[in-house]
Amino acid sequence: MTDPMIAYCGVNCAPCADYTSGKCPGCRATVWGDDPCLPVGCCRERGISVCGQCEAFPCGDMAAFYEESEGHKEAYRRMLAVRKQ
Repeated sequence: MTDPMIAYCGVNCAPCADYTSGKCPGCRATVWGDDPCLPVGCCRERGISVCGQCEAFPCGDMAAFYEESEGHKEAYRRMLAVRKQ
């Protein structure tokens, strides 16, 4: 899965106002410093394109994130679908 609209964590960037206005290029295009967000750093380190491809998914580090909002819950369901592939 390498859809540029889908972030490493599984969030869909397409409906995000920051993304559509050009304020945020999305996590895949962002030049991160020494402290990228957790899924960005982890996925890049493991050489995977989304959390759902990780053999440890769903991990304890991301559990709270996936409960934060309906968008994050949808991301979790999207990553479960990736995991089943």
